[in-house]
Amino acid sequence: MAKVKTRDRILKTSLALFNQEGEAQVSTVEIAGVLDISPGNLYYHFKGKEAIIVALFAEFEEELRQVLSAPIQRPLQIDDNWVFVYIVFEEINDFRFFYYNLTGILERCPELRPRFARLLRLKEETANAILSSLEQEGYLTFAAGERDGLAARIAAHLTFWLQFEALRQGDRGARDVINDGVYAIMMQIAPYFTDGKTAFAELLRDYFASQSR
Repeated sequence: MAKVKTRDRILKTSLALFNQEGEAQVSTVEIAGVLDISPGNLYYHFKGKEAIIVALFAEFEEELRQVLSAPIQRPLQIDDNWVFVYIVFEEINDFRFFYYNLTGILERCPELRPRFARLLRLKEETANAILSSLEQEGYLTFAAGERDGLAARIAAHLTFWLQFEALRQGDRGARDVINDGVYAIMMQIAPYFTDGKTAFAELLRDYFASQSR
């Protein structure tokens, strides 16, 4: 088995510590201590914590872009859309420290601001592509401007849900938080379901029943 490079170990350990303790509470000295390497060795690979954050964002950016591009390139089946939203939330949860301290991180790493803004636009474009596909298939009905507005709200929901839940209910299991996040998105879509809320509620029930098996 190939030996894991020190740089990769630093990134993996930093991500775990940032997610667990909050990025603002973790120092490079602590990261080096957990890795059992000297601060100088860490500094050789990353010239400070901000450099680690930028490198982690590059990983997150690449992974999320790959996921978000899927329904834009090829429309999903209606059942696949809910699973897809779940996958997006899981990707966000894997790098959740960005979302818990987004303002602080963007202030200290301003070069990430336009890149995060592009991800936000991609979330909105992806949501719009999904809603458009469901509309074309006859599942959803929108008046003028409603689809774009809903896509923007879904993008905002994906961006701020983890922080909202942390403030509202404190420390909960990731699965419960993500499950509730997916459900909340579905409930935003419900008023536009062509066959009415009752039919959509049955669809939700079937979906969540399949997730609990």
